Amino acid sequence: MVGRPLINYLPNELLAKIFDMGARLPFPVDERYPHRPLFSKIPIGALYATAISQVCIRWREIIFQMPVVWSFIHLTRTLETHRRLKSDLGRSIDWLPVYLRRSRNFPLHITLDTTRVPADAALALINPYSTRWSTFTLLVSHVGSLPPVLPLLVRTRVPRLQYLSISSDIYREGIVCYDPLVPFFVTGTPELATISLSGVYVAWNALPLSNLRNLELHFTSRWPNFAHLQDMFDASPMLERLIIHDDIASILRHVQQPFSMPTVTLGRLKYLEIEAFRIRDEPADVAGLLGLFSMDILESLMIREITVDEWVSIIAVYDLPVFAFPGFGRATRTRGRLPNRRLTKSFPFLQNLVVTAASIMPRSPTSPIR
Repeated sequence: MVGRPLINYLPNELLAKIFDMGARLPFPVDERYPHRPLFSKIPIGALYATAISQVCIRWREIIFQMPVVWSFIHLTRTLETHRRLKSDLGRSIDWLPVYLRRSRNFPLHITLDTTRVPADAALALINPYSTRWSTFTLLVSHVGSLPPVLPLLVRTRVPRLQYLSISSDIYREGIVCYDPLVPFFVTGTPELATISLSGVYVAWNALPLSNLRNLELHFTSRWPNFAHLQDMFDASPMLERLIIHDDIASILRHVQQPFSMPTVTLGRLKYLEIEAFRIRDEPADVAGLLGLFSMDILESLMIREITVDEWVSIIAVYDLPVFAFPGFGRATRTRGRLPNRRLTKSFPFLQNLVVTAASIMPRSPTSPIR
């Protein structure tokens, strides 16, 4: 005898929790980025809350009582719709007023895909609700797409914004932004605690972000010079967590740390994650990158995708456990040398250290994407 599906026996409270978790899942991205486009090659799924509401009467009644689920708004459309309707958003995202109404006064989580919808028209529809924005994710084609978009956000009021993410679909060496990037959100971001940049670069302290606690920099190689870098970090004295996944050789070329070796003080930083990415197969001078900063209370250090020689260069300077690198003992014996460590108290509060070896190098992102 075939019974009812088990999901029909779940209580409404448990279903509501499942629906809430589903709404919070991040939008899908290609894990092979930057060797593949980040998001444009991934099929666009149906609107989550709408799809749930159309399963059955019971689910519809539950989802209508959950304004939080309707507060996750992803402004995008299929490529075919984008080609047919171009700037006519009224026909392609006519669901937006419904979501805004059903979300009531809950904080909004906005994702704006400017590769599929015109930024000016989309922002004209959602800017009246900007005081409710809690998270804002901006998707652009590449860093050169930012100059026409950022000016549209200059006067946008976001007093409740806690999370800002800007991601580029395509990252390649040579795609740069020659036009100046204007300051945006100039009315203030008192609640902004997290900024994540992927494939783009912006001056994240156009206004001092004194409450910034988390900063993620993925493939943002065009770093400012040392003086400007110091100013940017000085504007965020509460920073506790920093993630850098980038071409380290390129970073150091742009920063150009003075010969006197001054450092940027990160007095509250507790977590640092560095993952090496190589554009021209250059060595990842992680020791040089670490040398840009003073991190007196660092508790967790993650160093990923480095070679044994790069690890030797690190522990030649910093007092870290010699055999933290996988297979380091065997590798160093074949070379017949062990490093001489100079800084005996590099990170006195370090409690967690993770080091991973470099994997096989994939095709260079400067090659054509097929």
